Amino acid sequence: MKPSLIKLLIIVALMACAGATFSSVMPDYLKNHIGIEGDVRGALEIPRELPGFLLVFITGIIVSMRRHNAFGAVFLIGIAAFIGLAFLVKTLPVFVIFMVLWSTSTHAFMPLRDAVAIDLAGVERRGWILGRIGAFRSGGLILGTGAVWLLMEHFKADFRAIWIFAAGIMLLGAIFSFTLPERKERKKPAEKVKRFLYRKEYKLYYLLCMLFGARKQIFLTFAPWMLVSLFAQTAPDLAVVMGISAILGLFIKPWFGNMIDRFGERTILMVDAVLIALLCTGYAVVPNVFQPGVALLLLYSFFIMDELLFSLAMARTTYLSSIVHDKNDMIPTMGLGGTLDHAVSMIVPLIGGILWVTIAPWAVFTFAGLVAIVTFFVVRRIPPKLDPAHA
Repeated sequence: MKPSLIKLLIIVALMACAGATFSSVMPDYLKNHIGIEGDVRGALEIPRELPGFLLVFITGIIVSMRRHNAFGAVFLIGIAAFIGLAFLVKTLPVFVIFMVLWSTSTHAFMPLRDAVAIDLAGVERRGWILGRIGAFRSGGLILGTGAVWLLMEHFKADFRAIWIFAAGIMLLGAIFSFTLPERKERKKPAEKVKRFLYRKEYKLYYLLCMLFGARKQIFLTFAPWMLVSLFAQTAPDLAVVMGISAILGLFIKPWFGNMIDRFGERTILMVDAVLIALLCTGYAVVPNVFQPGVALLLLYSFFIMDELLFSLAMARTTYLSSIVHDKNDMIPTMGLGGTLDHAVSMIVPLIGGILWVTIAPWAVFTFAGLVAIVTFFVVRRIPPKLDPAHA
């Protein structure tokens, strides 16, 4: 494997490690430290997803930067976010400021990571490299969730210690980022960098991004919230289950990538939509049918399965790489796709929060199940076979 690919995979693992600390701690922090309820939790996704909504502009900046500077800037923003969380947060509005800063870091990282990975590995191995990225992300998740569990459960660390740990991980990521080599292939002098790009030929990709935004945000917001608010789970508990899913991901995510290369995006995304619909049914039914102990065990099983299925989003990226006219279209197109994704994901949690408090939690996941059904029929419009020669 190329040294540049190895460095990229290490960077991916470090970003995932920091992200795992934030994700495993935040529900507990918001519920038991700040004291918010489900409707406020849903509303918080609007500012948290704002950087994703602005991703088309963020990628417009990234695409004109050298890759090591772009990665380095992303990690420096993350360091600032965690330092602020550790030392400056006393109220919810101040927390929101640094939450948005961290969100900017993670959202800018995703299209940059995938586009550079495919560029380094080659289009014929796009599923393979994204599967390995998924595995290294799982490795980072194991480190992050393991650290949260160890620090909070055994050393009785407070939230500040967790944020400082995450800042240290981001510092390592910045150091590795600035050692990445620049792309050897240079653009012709007359060629302009495409900062913003829309092509009608990519409209199915844009639609898939919007549907994924709805599916993604319901689970990211309300699956852990159900565990915390209805079953009194805490940050160490969530860290353990996220660690389990990460360990499984070490083996399953590379296999997912190989399956995409073998069977194609259409088949994989159709299977994903069916499985998500079944998971939604489980989330809606289980808390109302089973005893708390059994229900908790089943919900954690669903949580792990859902965490693993999230990695199948790589099939959207490989689909895009197979239809783009020019590989320089990748980052700006993913930026627009991210903006459309987050235009939806900023609204859906607000709707979900209203459903949660006015009807019941089951209504939120019934809504998510309907999104999965729509996704299935949209995915059927992808051609069964794609020509990778375009990318």
